Amino acid sequence: MSTGRRIEVETKFQVASPGGADRYLVAPELGPFTPAGPINSERVEDRYVDSPDWALARAGFAARLRKTSHGTEISLKALNVSSGQFQRREEIEGPADAGLIPADWPASQARNVVMELCGDEAVVEFLTIRQLRRSRPLQARGTRVELSLDEVEIVGDGRVLDSFEELEVELKRGDETPLA
Repeated sequence: MSTGRRIEVETKFQVASPGGADRYLVAPELGPFTPAGPINSERVEDRYVDSPDWALARAGFAARLRKTSHGTEISLKALNVSSGQFQRREEIEGPADAGLIPADWPASQARNVVMELCGDEAVVEFLTIRQLRRSRPLQARGTRVELSLDEVEIVGDGRVLDSFEELEVELKRGDETPLA
């Protein structure tokens, strides 16, 4: 798990029909990119949290507790996304646990920001997003990206509010020029 600030660069596409983007995961090439590893599948649960008075949102962040088979991580993503083909936004990440009391999470820059903005009180969960994420690393020259196809369910008040598929390409390393 990462433990600091970075600028996330990604682009997302809504998939028009279920299964409509599966071919991208198995393609032998995608533009200048070729597969750099196998397809991985993982169940992901994102619980979006904030203080009762929305201190994180007022400071310009969305906060999620992401639970995977590797553990739980807190991610703060800047709400001021860039316009254009790619989203660029600050992201601060660190280890956490499933609990809603930031002081109980392992020390990290992300935890420090949450505690500075929200205080010592528990944060509250207001939305859950469950995903089946299938992803594959791709490479082109010195650039590495992760192509992800997500089957998404948005859950609120214990019921599924929406479901859809989304295709995402996230820059992991190198120059973003091949992404264009």
